[in-house]
Amino acid sequence: MANVTVDVMKCVDETGSGLDEWGSDDIYMLLFRGSIPTGIGLASQTEFTVTGPGGFWDEMDDGDRRSRDVPVADYDPRSLYVVQLVEKDNGRDVDDDVIAAYRTALNGAWSAALTRTAGQPANERAAVLADTVSDTLRGLHTIYMEFPKGNDDPIGRPQRLTFPNAQATPVLEFSGAAGRYRVTFKLVEPGWFI
Repeated sequence: MANVTVDVMKCVDETGSGLDEWGSDDIYMLLFRGSIPTGIGLASQTEFTVTGPGGFWDEMDDGDRRSRDVPVADYDPRSLYVVQLVEKDNGRDVDDDVIAAYRTALNGAWSAALTRTAGQPANERAAVLADTVSDTLRGLHTIYMEFPKGNDDPIGRPQRLTFPNAQATPVLEFSGAAGRYRVTFKLVEPGWFI
């Protein structure tokens, strides 16, 4: 099975619009993966991962480009992927204790959306599921990342990541008050990492 891998993380603007911050950004990535059953099926597997910061996306400044391959999820062509970038301030808000809460909320929203969309055409079902995951992530951000509970800053909105084929290198652009970043993804077979 291939891995969904960050090929390049590029900092276009680390200050973004509206924030008066000093210093470089430390970035981490939230990624939700859910397998989409066909027809009226409801059986699905999900995965929620948090990657970084920790050396590869730390101290990002305007124009910085990091091209280290960083695996972020398993690849399954029948799955939907939703990605969110976050700028860390002080300690990471989505720490080990919070990850379980994110998983529970995302899995609950995912299961409910699967039930609502049972029998819909695959592309319509995927669109509803992607919106559900994105909305759930944004809701969780208000609980765990807003002062006084936390102070990390989501960079733009969560986005759906798609791979039209195994050779694709999709690019997602995240832009918000915490900065502007461009992330290139690719699929890598296991064993290619050093």
